[in-house]
This record gives sequence, C-alpha cells and structure tokens, in this order.
Amino acid sequence: MSRPPSIVSIVEIVALGAIVAASLGACGDDDGGSSEPIALESSAATVAIERTPFRIDLHDRVSGERLTRGRAEESLWYERAGERVPLGDVVGAEATPDGVVLRVAAGADDPATVMLRFVTPRTLEVVLDPAAPETATAFGAAWESPTDEAIYGLTERPRDSPLLAPGVIDVPVEDTRPVDAGTLDRRGETVEMFIRPTFSLYAPFHHSSRGYGLAVSGTTPGSYDVAASEPDVVRFRFEAGTTPESRRLRFHLFVGPEHATILDEYTRLTGRPLVPPDWAFLPWRWRGELEVGPPAMLDGVAMNAQLVEDVTMFERLGIPAGVYMLDRPVLEGEFGFARFAWDEERLPNARAMLEALRRRGYRLVTWSSTWTCGAGPDDNGAAAQELGFVAPGPVQTPHCADVGGTSFLLDVTSAEARRWWKERLRDFAVGEGLDGFKLDRGEEHIPSATTDVWADGRNGREVHNDYVVLQTALHYEALAEARPDGDFVLFTRSGYTGTQRHSIVWGGDIPASEDFGAGKGTDLGLRAAILGQLRAAFLGFPIWGSDTGGYYEFKDREVFARWLEFSAFSGIMEVGGVGAHAPWDMPTEPRYDEEMIEIYRRYSRVRVALAGYLAEAAREAGATGMPLARPLVFLDRSDPELRDLWDEWMLGPDFLVAPVWRSGARSREVYFPRGSWRSWWDPSETFTGPARVTVQVPLDRIPVYVREGADVPSPPS
Repeated sequence: MSRPPSIVSIVEIVALGAIVAASLGACGDDDGGSSEPIALESSAATVAIERTPFRIDLHDRVSGERLTRGRAEESLWYERAGERVPLGDVVGAEATPDGVVLRVAAGADDPATVMLRFVTPRTLEVVLDPAAPETATAFGAAWESPTDEAIYGLTERPRDSPLLAPGVIDVPVEDTRPVDAGTLDRRGETVEMFIRPTFSLYAPFHHSSRGYGLAVSGTTPGSYDVAASEPDVVRFRFEAGTTPESRRLRFHLFVGPEHATILDEYTRLTGRPLVPPDWAFLPWRWRGELEVGPPAMLDGVAMNAQLVEDVTMFERLGIPAGVYMLDRPVLEGEFGFARFAWDEERLPNARAMLEALRRRGYRLVTWSSTWTCGAGPDDNGAAAQELGFVAPGPVQTPHCADVGGTSFLLDVTSAEARRWWKERLRDFAVGEGLDGFKLDRGEEHIPSATTDVWADGRNGREVHNDYVVLQTALHYEALAEARPDGDFVLFTRSGYTGTQRHSIVWGGDIPASEDFGAGKGTDLGLRAAILGQLRAAFLGFPIWGSDTGGYYEFKDREVFARWLEFSAFSGIMEVGGVGAHAPWDMPTEPRYDEEMIEIYRRYSRVRVALAGYLAEAAREAGATGMPLARPLVFLDRSDPELRDLWDEWMLGPDFLVAPVWRSGARSREVYFPRGSWRSWWDPSETFTGPARVTVQVPLDRIPVYVREGADVPSPPS
C-alpha cells in the first residue's frame, strides 16, 4: 500500500465541511526552500504536492491508497512557440482558505502559477496559469498509470477510426462499418476530443478502476493518449483559445472510490441531469420519413397513410401507445425544415392528425435543429441571413443539406440570434401542443477553423465542441417557456460537458446494415449500441436509447428481434429509422412476420410494465447522476470479473440484464455477481454468484434476472 508523506507544519481551516491542511510554515506561506512535500487534506482525500519537480500525488484519505500521481518532469505543461514547457520545481507557496497557490518554475519563462483547492471534500480543482498566457498555444498533463488500471469514459464511440471523406463526410469509417472491437476499458487507445457525427457523446472526463475521476474544463479540441504510446502513462493535451479562461488549464480530480460517487461529484459540478416526465419511458415510434402519397382515413379524416398504418396496426395487434415522433421532413420548404408550419402535402389535416394521436394516448415529439433553411421570403434561412444571425463564413444562398450546404447554421453564440430562434421554437411548440423535440445534427457543418470568428468573439476551434451545448440549452429554454410545468422531453444525439442538464440522449445513426444502409447487414451495430449505452453511463449521460433495428434498414430479422429486447431494457425504447422497421411490413421474409409481431408486442408491453420503475431510477439520476443502465463494475469494484464486463448491466438497482447481440445465437454465458439472483421470466430459476452460467436464449427471450428480495414489476402476461 502506497501512503502519502506525513503532513508537517499544518495550517488548518474549515472549508465546505472539510478540513483543509497545507504543510507550509506557521505564517501559511513559504519561499520554496523546504524539501518537504506540501499537503492538502479534506475529510475524503489527501494531496501530497511534491516540490522537486512539481507533481500531484492524490490519495484516498480513508484507505490511504494512492489514486493517481503525476508523472515526474511532465506532470503539467504548456506549449509556447511550438515548444513544450514542463513545470519544474516549486519556488513558492501560499495557503488559501481552501487550498494553496504555488509558484512553479517553467523553463526559461517566468514561474507559472498553480492553484489547488477543494471544491468539496471529494473534488479537487487544479488550475495552471502560465506567465504571458496570451502566448500559450496548448496545455497538457501526464499521469502514472499502472498497467492493471482501467480507464473508462471519454466517448460513447467504440473507438476512433479514420474519416470516410475528410471535409466532405466527416463520419468515422467504423461508424457505418462497425467492427468487433471496443470494451469499457479505453486503455491502449488514442481518443480525439473533437465531436464527430454521429456517435456524438463526448466529455473530457474519465473514471479509473483505481477509484478516481478526472474532468478537464473548457471546450477547445484535445486528445488523450490512454497508455497507447507508453504502457504506464495516460496523457491529455488541449489547445489554448482566445479567452482568458481558455488560456489556462483547469481540471478537477474526483475521489470515489465508487463510480457512483465520482458521478455524483461530477454532476454536482457540471449540472444535474434532466429528469424527463414519466411518459418518456413508454415505447416510442417513428419513421425515417413519412412518405408523400395518397392519404388514408383515420377518425373520418384523411391523413398520412403511413402514420395511419402505424396507429391502426398498433391497435389491431395490441401494441401499446406511447410517444409518436415526427422526424424530418414534416415542415414546409427546403429540407422539410424551412418554416414552422406543417407540410400539408405530406401531412394532410395535420392538426386533426395530432388530435387523433392525442386521443389515443400518444405524446408528440418532432425533429428540430439550429438549421435555418430556405431562401424563400418566408423561410427561416432568408430571415436569419437578413438579421445577421448565421454562423461565420461566406454569405451565400441558405441551403440545407445532409452533405455540403451553405450559410444555414444559426450562430448560437449570439444572444440576439438565440432569442429569435427560441421564440420561434416556443411559439411552434405551444401552437401545436408539442411535448418535446428530437434535437439532431448538432455536430455537423460547424465552421471550425481559427479564422472563423463567431458572434461572441471566439474562433471555430473554441466553438466546435461547445456548439452542441449551446444548441441543446437553446431548445431546452424554448420548451421550458412553452411548458413551464416541466412536462416535456428533449432528446439529442450529441453532447459535451453539461449537455446532460438539458437533454436525454440517443446513440446516433447506429447501423444494422453497412455503408449508410447500402451494404450488407450486420449485428455489430447492436454490439456498438450495447457498448455505447454503458460508455454513456460513465460520462454523466444517464438516460440513453438507440434506433431499434438500426438507423439504416436492417437486413437480418434476428438483429431486429434482439434489438427490440435490448431497447426494452435500455434508458429509452424508441423504434424507427430509414425504411421498414415494423413487424407487419418487414424488409425481410416473411414480410408479415407473426413471430416478430409477438416479440414487438411482448417487449412493448414489458416496457410499459417497467415505466414506473424506470421513472424512479431517472429521479435518482437527476439527483446524483447515477445512470439507469449501470455497468456491473458500479455494483462491485472488488470483483475483477466486472472490471471490463461490457455486455451485461444493472437496469436501475435490481435488474441484471444480459443481452444477446450475435445473430444466430441460442445460448450465452451470463456472469452473476455476488449474491442471489432469480430469473425475471421464471422465478423458480435461481443462481448464486459469483458464477458463470451458460443459459439458453431462444429468439424471443433476453436473459433478465432480479436481485433476490427486490420488489420489482412482474412480466406482463
């Protein structure tokens, strides 16, 4: 066991309920002449600050265990004129009410300032300010990392891969051609901290199996080397920006040791997650496009035929109502999103359609983005250009597009532009009685060069990762004004630090067929979805869903069946995407698939049965950041079998879920953690852990178990 140096010459103060102690002289400062480490203490942590050279050594005060330590001679550093400037020896220190301020030698430069303070007893803030900060170009840190340390978090994407067509299609190759790779542990990877579509949850925040977390503040691009270059070192590097805050390095260390404790501290700092209304946990239904064509009758009124098909088939087949989501294009004009008015050719009698859905118990959500489309006199694009509200770049005809397009992105850094867009969103939501927005495309088309100057004065490098945060907050504010009782939901595919305050999330365009749906079918998209949900859990995004069956039309019916089962036991169950995603009109044979109808019906009813349980878990998430789908390492850090177990999870406190993702599989091994467990489907089946058991998994069954003694909903009959 590694223990910190003893604390000497202590100056003590009470701050935030913690004792903070600094090993300075009796006057609370020194001139750097001492060789003794400087120590800070709270009730939960001890920090030994080594002087020669400077580095941070963090310990759990209760156990005495070392959690992490900076790497000697490159613990902290900054760059200037293309050269790295590592921090050297501590040359001076001064105690503060909650920590210490150090002067640290920095090569030939004047000394840098490093401030350390306890924000809470379990959260240590560290701030590096170089001399002449306006000339700094980047900041970084390096940490010792024993080879048995697992690193969790950073992104939901299974791993970084090259872009399909840089500057044209900035989607990583493996997002559309998934591979059998990636686990919970990021060790051995390099990770770019620059949001890419479409698996777009990012946060410069990681957990360690050793019982600590670390989050870097700011939105400038960065990168992590997670023991990839050197097997015992974890590094990160972030660019400097143009604002005073972006010309310093600020990060926070969180002391667990439990992952739930780390998330509690992280979300206390960055914002507690949004708690959606209980109805958000019912099944969702949507289509990639409601096609224009001859209408069908519903309640004596002509409406979009595909929507009528969904409603009537649900009723005929006994599939419960929940949330109906209207994806783009459903509004007038270019891209189906030029004016806040329904496209009556696509959606005839739209108001009557919405009322018919409400009468049947559906909640209504529609697509949105901060895209101002269209050049017509009544179009949002023309109005935004006239008002000067578009993002930086050449002023051209506002044209929205999946790839390419020009001059249509709202400048979300402008207070006036935000106010204008928020009022349009709010009025549309109020006028149409909408219950929420599906917020899309927040990481595409963003002018991201240093020469792109946004309304608030920041450049494109600084705004790129922040764009999704601002877009999400803007939509949240519009909905909060439209529904001041909080009875609304916001659902986004992209996020960065703080996005969890305003939205729940889904996993982007996860494929069930390769190459944007044009290629072969794959079950590896479902694998990526399972991993993505548990990666999101570490990032402080506690409520996550995916496009059941894959965003692109599936080509293997078993993938659809297994994905339905997976989604029923995820944070959100939403079924839809491009092409057919309905059991009565399958893209596979048989098209009217009786077995798939029964699976769809059963797991939709399962979802309704679980809705109250999930809503209660969501309230816990809103209070502490605890995810709904919890990696099993959250349950027991002492069990080495759980350290990197990525294909099982706890749903809320009591359900153990072990999904099946391989097409053709009819058995799988389930690991049972310590304790007693019973099958949810058949309570006579009991298991005592720790144990590995191979169980049978017919196509209509996902292995689900309940902690012995737990009071949970019963499976629907």
